[in-house]
Amino acid sequence: MRAWFLQGEQRSDSDALGCLLRQWASRPENHRWSVDCLRWTANVAALVQDRRPDVLLIADPSCPAGPWLEDVLAQGIGLVVATSPERVEPYLSLAEQYAVQLMPLSATVEEIGLAFLTLAAGLQRQRGWQTRLEQLQQRLNDRILIEKAKGILVERLAISEKEAYQRMRLQSRRQRRPIRDIAQCLLDAHSLFSPHMNGIVELSSRNGQTLVEQTSEEA
Repeated sequence: MRAWFLQGEQRSDSDALGCLLRQWASRPENHRWSVDCLRWTANVAALVQDRRPDVLLIADPSCPAGPWLEDVLAQGIGLVVATSPERVEPYLSLAEQYAVQLMPLSATVEEIGLAFLTLAAGLQRQRGWQTRLEQLQQRLNDRILIEKAKGILVERLAISEKEAYQRMRLQSRRQRRPIRDIAQCLLDAHSLFSPHMNGIVELSSRNGQTLVEQTSEEA
């Protein structure tokens, strides 16, 4: 796990947090953690996207919340914030959408460690949910694709939906390809029968006859 401590102004008192974080990460039981300390810049979101740390540690108000922070969190990065109760509101709003852990500005090494371990567990849970969501979305997309392909077979061959599905499944086994690939091939082939595909456009002439014009791509 890679952690970044974003420092604020030079000689800020909050820089002590970086020392405490490195002290915690240097313990044998935390060997999987690495720590880097960086000065905050306006392009920090681009740096995060390029180098992909797992967790950021910031201290408010030396590194206050702003649009840059939401840009960072939207990339799936966790955030530990050292702040005071009267300045907690913007971070609570972010915590409703992203992985954010709060701790006091006067945190000890143990409190920093607990905050990072709690956040790491939350990140793992969040990423698991995201993976599951993507799997469910893919299954829904596949189902829609298969239903469309079934409809084509039912219309063309005058067969039942059950038989249409059985035909696609048999073809899937024969070709050792997922059934969604068979459905996509069927939809692609069906689209060739449309006069509006592949650069062919029907135009009505003045005398009511149909003219066919090819695009420059096929000419």
